[in-house]
Amino acid sequence: MKQLSEGVEVLAGYPLAKSTKPAKASTPKAKLFFVCFSVFLWLTITALPAQANTRLVVSPQGPYTTIQAALADARDGDTIEVRGGTYRGPVVVEKAVTLEGVDWPVIDNGGEGTVVTLAAANAVLRGFELRGSGSEPDQDHSGIVISAPHVTAENNRLNDVLFGIFVAKAADAIVRGNEITSKPEFDVARKGDAIRLWYSPRTLVENNHVYSSRDLVIWYSTDVVIRGNTVERGRYGIHLMYCDGAQIERNRILDNSVGIYTMYSNNIALRENLIRGQRGPSGYALGFKDADNVEVSHNVLVDNRAAFYLDGMPFNPQGYGRVHENVIAFNDVGIIMLPAVRGNEFANNTFWENVAQVAVQGGGTLGNNKFQGNYWSDYTGFDANGDGLGDVPYRAEHFFEGLTDREPMLRMLIYSPAQQAIEFASSAFPIVRPKPKFSDPAPSIQPLPLPAFAANRQGNPGMMTLAALALLGLSGAFGVLAMNKANRTRMDADERGMNQKAIHVNAVTKRYGKVMALDAVSFEAQPGEALALWGPNGAGKTTLLKAILGLIDFQGDIHIQDCDVKRAPKLARRNIGYVPQEAVFYDLSVQATVDFYARLKKADRARAASLLARVGLGDHARKPVPALSGGLKQRLALA
Repeated sequence: MKQLSEGVEVLAGYPLAKSTKPAKASTPKAKLFFVCFSVFLWLTITALPAQANTRLVVSPQGPYTTIQAALADARDGDTIEVRGGTYRGPVVVEKAVTLEGVDWPVIDNGGEGTVVTLAAANAVLRGFELRGSGSEPDQDHSGIVISAPHVTAENNRLNDVLFGIFVAKAADAIVRGNEITSKPEFDVARKGDAIRLWYSPRTLVENNHVYSSRDLVIWYSTDVVIRGNTVERGRYGIHLMYCDGAQIERNRILDNSVGIYTMYSNNIALRENLIRGQRGPSGYALGFKDADNVEVSHNVLVDNRAAFYLDGMPFNPQGYGRVHENVIAFNDVGIIMLPAVRGNEFANNTFWENVAQVAVQGGGTLGNNKFQGNYWSDYTGFDANGDGLGDVPYRAEHFFEGLTDREPMLRMLIYSPAQQAIEFASSAFPIVRPKPKFSDPAPSIQPLPLPAFAANRQGNPGMMTLAALALLGLSGAFGVLAMNKANRTRMDADERGMNQKAIHVNAVTKRYGKVMALDAVSFEAQPGEALALWGPNGAGKTTLLKAILGLIDFQGDIHIQDCDVKRAPKLARRNIGYVPQEAVFYDLSVQATVDFYARLKKADRARAASLLARVGLGDHARKPVPALSGGLKQRLALA
C-alpha cells in the first residue's frame, strides 16, 4: 500500500478513497449481506471439481504407443495402464505415477543398461515382464533400480537381467510378489544379485520367488523385513551385513550354497523359515559372524552340510543368542561352533538323525553355552517318572566325533568298522574316553512335531514310495545301497538256488519315541536288480538304510543273502556297500585312491584297472580326485 496525496491510497493497484471521518458501525443489513456473500463464495469454491488423476493408456494401437511418451504427459498421481505387447526400454520414472501392466506387457532393453529406473517417491510398478538388461556388474545393470523413498515394485517377472531389483539409498521401499532370475548364460558367481538393498532402511521384501541368481543381499539397511520369499538354486539365500533390527520369517531357502548368513548385525530375528539342501563348500543353513542379540526360533533346517555355524555370536559379553523350538534334522552336522563361542542358549530344539549333532571346529570343548530340554535322536537315557524329560543327561562324548572335529576328512569312515572299533575302545577303556564337549542335563524325550509350513507340498511327508529307479539317482544325503557283486558271484549258485533273494526286508518298524520312522516296511531285491528308496526328507530312507546296515535296532526281519542282519550284522555288511552322496576322498590321484582302499580292505590290487574301466574311469586314472566332477566321484566311490 502506497500513500498518495489528498488522502488517497492505492491497494493492490486500485485507488481507494480514504475518509478522514470516523467509521460508522455496521448496520444489520450489512452484516447479513457479508455472511450471505461468504457462504456463497465458499459453496462456489467447494463445488468446483478437484483436479482428477488421469489414466493414460499405452498399447500397440495407442493412444500412446510408448511408455516414455505417456510418462512425458503424466502428472504426479496419474496411472499409466500399459497393455500387452513388447515395448522398448529403458524406462525412467521421475514422477509419482503408477505403471500398471495388463496382460503382462514386456519391457525389453536389448541387452543394455538398466531396464526400469524408479526415481520418484511414491512411484509404483506392477504387472510387467522385464528383460534384456546389460551384463556389466560394475555398472549394476538391473531389471529395476529403485532410488527414491516409498517406491513399490510388485508382481513383476524379471528374466535375462544381470541384477534383479536394486534398491539403492531408498527408504521404505516395498519389493513384493516378483519372480526373478538372472542371465542363464553365466555361472552363479558371475550372475548378479536377485535383490540387493543398499542403505535402504525399513524396506519390505515379501513373497518373491528368486531362483538361479547369485544372492539376495541386504547391506547397511536397518529394520528391514524379509518375509515369505522362496530363494532357490543360488549362492547365498540371504546375506545380511550391518542390518540391525532385521526380521526374517516364513521364507523357503532351498538348494543353495549357503542359506542365511548374518554378519556384523544386532537384534536379528529369524522365525519359521524352511532351509533345506544347502550343499555348497560350506553348506551352512544359518551362519552367524559377529552378531549380537539374535533370536532363532521355530525354523526347520533339513539336509544341509551344517544347520548352524557360529563364529562370534554373540559378539559382545552382554549380547545373547537364543535358539529354541527349531527342528534340526538329517544334516551332516547340526551345529558347528568355534571353541571361543559362548553366551548362547539352545532350548527345546529337536536334533534328529544328524550325522554329528554338534561339532567344535578345531576340536576341544565348547565355551559357556547352555543346552536345555532339547531332543536328541541318539539319546540312550530313560524317563522313569514320565515327565517328558530324560533322567540322565545327554552327553556329547563320542571319541570318533572328536577326531572328525579336528580332521573333517575322517568323516569318510563314518559307519565303517574302523569307527565302530574306535567307539568301542573309548567306551571299554575309560583312559581314552573323551571329555564331553557339552551336556544337556534334562533332554526332551519327545521330538517337536513337524510344522505345517515344512510339510512336503506334493505329498505326505510321512509316506515312502519304492520306485524302480537307478541306484545312483537316490536323492538327499542318505546315500546309495549297492550290492557287492564280487561277494555275490562267490556264492555257490547251485547250493543256494537261482531264486535266492539278495535283500529281504519284512515288516521292519522303527520308532523314535512317539514318532514312527518306519511302519512295517517290506520289500525284496533279487540279484542283479536295481532298487531305490524314493521319498521326501524325513520319510525314513536313512533310518531304513541304517537298519539294513545293522547300525540301529529295529522290529522285523532283514536278511542280506540269507544272512540275518540282527544276529550277524558284520557278516551281513560284508555283502553290501554303502556310498554316500557326498563321498570324501584324500587329495590323491584316482589310481592311488583305489590302491589305498584295496590295501585298507585287503582286496586284490590287480583288479583296480578293470574296476576303473568298468565304471568309466579308465581314462581318468592319473587325474587328481578334486579335478573330477561330482558324478565321476560317485563312480570312484562305487569302484
